[in-house]
Amino acid sequence: MPISKPKGTYDVLPTEAWKWNRLEVVIKKVCRLYNFKEIRTPIFESSELFHRTVGETSDMVTKETYDFIDRGGRSNTLRPEGTAGVARSFIENKLYAEQSVQKLYYMGPMFRYERQQKGRYRQFSQFGVEAIGSNSPLMDVEVILFAATTLKALGLKGVKVKINSIGDEASRAAYRTALVEYFSKYQEELCGDCKTRLEKNPLRILDCKVDNKKEFFANAPKITDYLNEESKAHFAKVVEALKEVGVAYEIDPNLVRGLDYYCHTVFELEADIEGFGAQNVLGGGGRYDKLVSDLEGPQTPCVGMAFGM
Repeated sequence: MPISKPKGTYDVLPTEAWKWNRLEVVIKKVCRLYNFKEIRTPIFESSELFHRTVGETSDMVTKETYDFIDRGGRSNTLRPEGTAGVARSFIENKLYAEQSVQKLYYMGPMFRYERQQKGRYRQFSQFGVEAIGSNSPLMDVEVILFAATTLKALGLKGVKVKINSIGDEASRAAYRTALVEYFSKYQEELCGDCKTRLEKNPLRILDCKVDNKKEFFANAPKITDYLNEESKAHFAKVVEALKEVGVAYEIDPNLVRGLDYYCHTVFELEADIEGFGAQNVLGGGGRYDKLVSDLEGPQTPCVGMAFGM
């Protein structure tokens, strides 16, 4: 029998390649408009990078990463997402010494070992931007506006932003305690994954596609009730600025992020696409102010987003 492509991958044939080229041209034009500059990082990195930044309790690390030992005995991982590699490069190449704010974009293949289904592959292409060095809520808004502009430039209609705040560390600690207390009462009704999450990272229960259909889920505590004054002020400025620039948004109190390094603003973008049905979330992102320092770089606030291509 002839050799077939690996499961969860796809060929881009000449009849489709021109569409990819056109997509990349439009994205790069919008990047120039917003002054994002391209960065290209390796498609594999030291496994420690993703295990430190994404978190040992993340489903991405525990179930989905492609890890391998090379001939030198080093543990490497095919990149499952783009942000960690950009942060590593920012530190290693001392980009913080060049200017106070770096606005970078990347595009290319990512790899996750997950169950193949419509729209999900084990090798997939992703495009993203990272604004590194500003803690201003207005930078959150600029990245959201950039994402919405990109979708509109591609001709998509009904572009809408879902947004939430997951607060700073103190806010999340208070919220974590409340989630543990609440979901512990329903521990026997939780799925197997969420029973583990209850101990290790209860915020990830809110991402569950199984338990979120159960009746008790609707009454779970909301993060917005546990934000401290600093977190409330940051979010209020983001919402106010979104109104001023005319971006349609909806506050979704259940929107969280599955990666450990996020804080404050998180968001997703939707659009009206024929045939997509309810699966119309095209990308998202948020603020992450501790990632660079966690990788032993200088304390550096950041905000970014990514789309699947």
